[in-house]
Amino acid sequence: MNPMSLMTITASIIMSTLLTTTTTHWLMAWVCLEINTLSMVPMISKPHHPRATEATTKYFLTQTLASMTILFATTMNALNTSNWEISLTTETTTMKIITLALMMKMAAAPFHFWLPEVAQGTTTLTTLIILTWQKIAPLSILMMNHNNTNLTILSSSAILSVIVGGVGGLNQTQLRKLLAFSSIAHTGWILATITLAPNISTLTFLIYTMTTTPIFLTLNTSSTTTIKDMGIMWTTSPHLMLITLLIILSLAGLPPLTGFMPKWLILNKMAALNLTTEATLMAMSSLPSLYVYIRLTYILTMTMPPHTSTTQMKWRSSHKTHPLLSTTLATMMMLLLPLSPNM
Repeated sequence: MNPMSLMTITASIIMSTLLTTTTTHWLMAWVCLEINTLSMVPMISKPHHPRATEATTKYFLTQTLASMTILFATTMNALNTSNWEISLTTETTTMKIITLALMMKMAAAPFHFWLPEVAQGTTTLTTLIILTWQKIAPLSILMMNHNNTNLTILSSSAILSVIVGGVGGLNQTQLRKLLAFSSIAHTGWILATITLAPNISTLTFLIYTMTTTPIFLTLNTSSTTTIKDMGIMWTTSPHLMLITLLIILSLAGLPPLTGFMPKWLILNKMAALNLTTEATLMAMSSLPSLYVYIRLTYILTMTMPPHTSTTQMKWRSSHKTHPLLSTTLATMMMLLLPLSPNM
């Protein structure tokens, strides 16, 4: 891609997201969401492959439908109340429609169908942007309205997202699709407390982003696209394999790694507010996800790929250096659990 085009697209994505998080007017928020969608279209279609074109079309149609729904709901609300302020939107029906549209933008169940296909059709780093950065804008709008949103809709979507994210990843061999289902499951955990404790949801999103980023950077460094490819990672770089192993376990939410922190805080908050049934359902529904992550770690560390020679290690003449960002984030996602009492 032309460097000038890439710089323009990147600036558009960053600025539109930041403006969405700071605006208080529905029309401004809608315009920024549209700019964000249009900026992602050339990023997804960059590989010039039929799968990339298909992924671009699915992404564009889904995001446009969600944006049109938001514009319709906010316009009807303005006609009835003469009010365009985001934080003052208190009409129940309007907030239900907007919440459902934002859930579609975030790929929360039952509006999750587009995400695995789009993730599979584009490059590894573009998938990382879709799974992390692109969730900031709809999440920030939900945060602004967390006092007015419908708790039943969000709780139902949260439980369904955790179930779908776990069960959907069971039969996947493509890592980008698998991590897309992982994103759906983590979106469920984020939505679970967004009305009860927005600060915990923010922390959950931050930890999810900081955990997923080194995984994608590692997959990009080692050119790994399928589960089968993970089996030969240790022959190229044992250190990279060890980092990936611990980060996957952190993403699964196992103590004593940092990924356990958000699940611990969310379940604790839900139990404190007498939402014991919902907390139990979410904890039980995360077991399929745990199985998926454990299967990844088994293939990564305990299987040996077929060899054409008697040597176990590859010749490392083309070995790449480990990116500093990936190593730093990986270390943080393994060692920050002791900070939980301060949260």
